[in-house]
Amino acid sequence: MDKRKRLLADLTLFIASMIWGFGYFLQKTASETTGALPYNCMRYGIAALFLLIVSGFRLPPKGEALKYAVLTGASMALGGNLQQTGVQLTSIGNASFITAIYIVLVPFLAALILKRKIRPPLYLAALLSLIGLYLITTGGSGLDRISKGDMIVFAGSVVWAAQILLVDKGVQLCDPVAFTAGEFTTAAILQLLAWLTVGRHDVTGIARSWPYAAASGIFVLGLACFMQSYGQKNTGETEASIIMGLESVFGTLSGVLLYHEQFSGFQVAGMGLIFAAVLIAVLKN
Repeated sequence: MDKRKRLLADLTLFIASMIWGFGYFLQKTASETTGALPYNCMRYGIAALFLLIVSGFRLPPKGEALKYAVLTGASMALGGNLQQTGVQLTSIGNASFITAIYIVLVPFLAALILKRKIRPPLYLAALLSLIGLYLITTGGSGLDRISKGDMIVFAGSVVWAAQILLVDKGVQLCDPVAFTAGEFTTAAILQLLAWLTVGRHDVTGIARSWPYAAASGIFVLGLACFMQSYGQKNTGETEASIIMGLESVFGTLSGVLLYHEQFSGFQVAGMGLIFAAVLIAVLKN
């Protein structure tokens, strides 16, 4: 593989990770005035339109490819709502590192669903993740300190792990650009239906949060997604996963620099353990 091309790919993934990390600030700020359903409806709709334009309005062909695009979009909609609801109730730093646990969960879900073998180091990664999750959510105190928001974000990370498995299968069945457009279109439609049925009366703060939704839809969901595709195509899988794992670090930085969050020593230690667990999961899987 050409060294210059690989370096450019790594830089592209690094910038994408920064965009994803600082995207948590957009989510947190929007959550102060707007509920999860209307906010996600706006940002997924904008992302879907952006991706449809870029793909030339191409969608996956009927059959298995379309089925996986719909399933992936549905999991994205569910994961996005859980994450956005959790971000509203917890800190940006907590949300970004708890979300990163999905990288550790992927091989365990693959073993459960696809009957794949689990390599021994992954058990260590899982243990470190649990300890890190405990320290981040409790600050080293009792279990009664775990916040509802942290647990909602963790539930979202389980959904993201399942979504990764669906994407891995789906992108093999058709053009990745068309697949991604179909995935986001499905997520946008489901978000709209959910908002019109369950949350149709929730219109509070839309006028204030739409700029954050637009920025998230175009840059965090749209542009960074294409940067990820380019980066993963032109660099090593392990290298790409490690760089993308920096999303959690940039997420915490955005919380500290832009939202003025503060963390205890126990929470910082928990973040370090989760990041170590992610590295183990990537390098040993």
